[in-house]
Amino acid sequence: MITLYAIAQRELAKDLLFEIDDEVVTLSVKGIMIAKSASKTYNFSFVEVTDNEFVLAVQMKGYVIYLGLESDEIIDEDAYPELVRALINHLLPSLHNLAREAEKRYQGKADLLLDDNMSAEMKEFFYELLLKHQRGLPIHEQVDVA
Repeated sequence: MITLYAIAQRELAKDLLFEIDDEVVTLSVKGIMIAKSASKTYNFSFVEVTDNEFVLAVQMKGYVIYLGLESDEIIDEDAYPELVRALINHLLPSLHNLAREAEKRYQGKADLLLDDNMSAEMKEFFYELLLKHQRGLPIHEQVDVA
């Protein structure tokens, strides 16, 4: 488990600079969580928590790695696809490293690897996810088709 914390701190806990719509935007990694998944397929999702806070969830190798990101400014929704593509391209090697290490040693269901001054909204989002994973509850809420 200590190795997972070290990888999260060394490779993922940083500020990332991206050019979005001809402006430089800083995204700070504020939270990282790893959770076991029944699926070994690759997948990702991007969730807006507040106007300038997001969670990128990347599923790989039987794990879901959640990254809590805070932007220094509000990002237009139209830029999300470009932002997600840039994030995945930049972070995928580190995420693979974390998942590879988890395959070797991780025995838990879910753990928070980084909590770096997350906002109250981000903490609530992460801790709800953490409890759902640890209790084996469904992560996604079911909604009715309108």
